[in-house]
Order: sequence, then structure tokens, then C-alpha cells
Amino acid sequence: MGRVVDELNIDFVVSTGDNFYDDGLTGINDPAFQYSFSDIYTTNNLQKQWYNGNHDYRGDVEAQLNPILQNIDHRWFCQRSFIVHTEIAEFFFVDTTPFVDKYFLKPKDHKYDWRGVLPRNKYLSNLLKVSLLITEIVKIKGDLIILFYRFNSKQRIWKQH
Repeated sequence: MGRVVDELNIDFVVSTGDNFYDDGLTGINDPAFQYSFSDIYTTNNLQKQWYNGNHDYRGDVEAQLNPILQNIDHRWFCQRSFIVHTEIAEFFFVDTTPFVDKYFLKPKDHKYDWRGVLPRNKYLSNLLKVSLLITEIVKIKGDLIILFYRFNSKQRIWKQH
């Protein structure tokens, strides 16, 4: 990753994967933050702003969202969902983990921390109210698909399985 960002001369990082395997953080003082984030991404060009998503709902989900982590590592930015407006693009980040039905229907022996995202349909509709994009949501066989429309063109730019 370090070699790639050195070649690309990036301005920021978008990380959409799970942040802390297997069970998230236990709190804001969990050493996993240091050894799974700060100590891993050390290349000079990775010392930019990070926009982190797809939060870990096992463990303390609120820990990753806590702004205190930004005091520990200035690059860390993690909110449940957010929009970044720029002059040329709008980035619309939605944490889709709450829309994976199997986590609700068949959690196995895992305990999920769903604070702040229930009821799911209200959570998503509130997010979409603040986007500048015209949006259509479709749910097909358990998959959440969000279609974005702009300039009379239809382009699927995001799909969560």
C-alpha cells in the first residue's frame, strides 16, 4: 500500500473495510487501535486524512466513533455515516453493516452493538435527506443497493452484499 500511494501522491485515504478484526475495539484505550492502525500505516504518504467506514459492530461500536481517537492519531476520522462535499465530487459514505440481514437473523454466538442505527429504515432515510444526490434505494434478496442519479444518467456506483 505504501508503494502505491507514493506513486499516486494521494490527498486522502478512504478505508471501507472492517477496521479491527475480529471483534472491534473494547474501548477508546484498546491497544488494537495502535497496533492495527497507527503502527501499520507508517509510510509518509499515508500520513494524510483517513475516512474510515464499515464499523465493527462486535465490541464497543461507539469507541471507533469517539473523537478522542483523533487525539491519539490525527489521521483517524470515523463516523457512522457522513458526506464529504468537494468542488468536483460528493462522497456519500453509508455504514452498510446494519443492513446485512444475517447479522440480525443468524448472529451465531456473536453479540452486536447496534446503538445509533435502529430502526434501520429510519437511519437510512435520515442520511439520504442530507445528500445533494438524487437517490433511489432498492432491496433485492437481502442485498442493499443504492443507485445515484446525476445529470440525467443512471449509474450504479455502490452495492453491498
